[in-house]
Amino acid sequence: MTPLPDYIVWRIDETEDDLRAQLQHPELFADKVRNLRPGSRRMLEVLAVRRALKELFGGQEVEVLYTADGAPYLQDNSFGGKPCYISISHTEGYALAICSEVPVGADIERLGKRVERVVSKFLRPEEIAVLQLQDNNYLLALHLAWCAKETAYKLLGKEYYDLQNLTTVRHIDWDKKIMSLEAKGLEAPLTVHFDVQAEYVLTYSCHRQSE
Repeated sequence: MTPLPDYIVWRIDETEDDLRAQLQHPELFADKVRNLRPGSRRMLEVLAVRRALKELFGGQEVEVLYTADGAPYLQDNSFGGKPCYISISHTEGYALAICSEVPVGADIERLGKRVERVVSKFLRPEEIAVLQLQDNNYLLALHLAWCAKETAYKLLGKEYYDLQNLTTVRHIDWDKKIMSLEAKGLEAPLTVHFDVQAEYVLTYSCHRQSE
């Protein structure tokens, strides 16, 4: 059984200057911030991701490389001589960094009403029907479904960008904090873990059950 991954959620309370002061190697993220407006939300989120990564790796700042599709990875997918796959995400006020011994995808989303406005873009009617059965947790279930599909996309690759038609939410187990997500082309559903906090939800999946 693959161990569950380690992750860090960084709450963005700092200014840009505060975050930069906590990062001693700006050359490692210079390309990511070069065209960002100083003090912008995007700037803060990118810096907070770097700060979360530093915390995740015990205070060490790591070089993050990117595939042609924009997926982050470490050189040789390793850290400290051990396999290490990463995923990153950010939302208003929070940044997420996660590492695993096997390929991993993760997403974080701040709770709010925005997700209701895009339901038809990522869920099919039969999925909405499943989520509407979640007692009084429909809005929360929508956030989890969005995050889970984003997680699958990050884990499986750009060919799964069509969230509405290529991935399907089948079940939410609130007690175990896992979701079952089918993806076209995979023989078995993905198990997506989740966490729910007062201001955000996050999801991650760190294995492929079928190649």
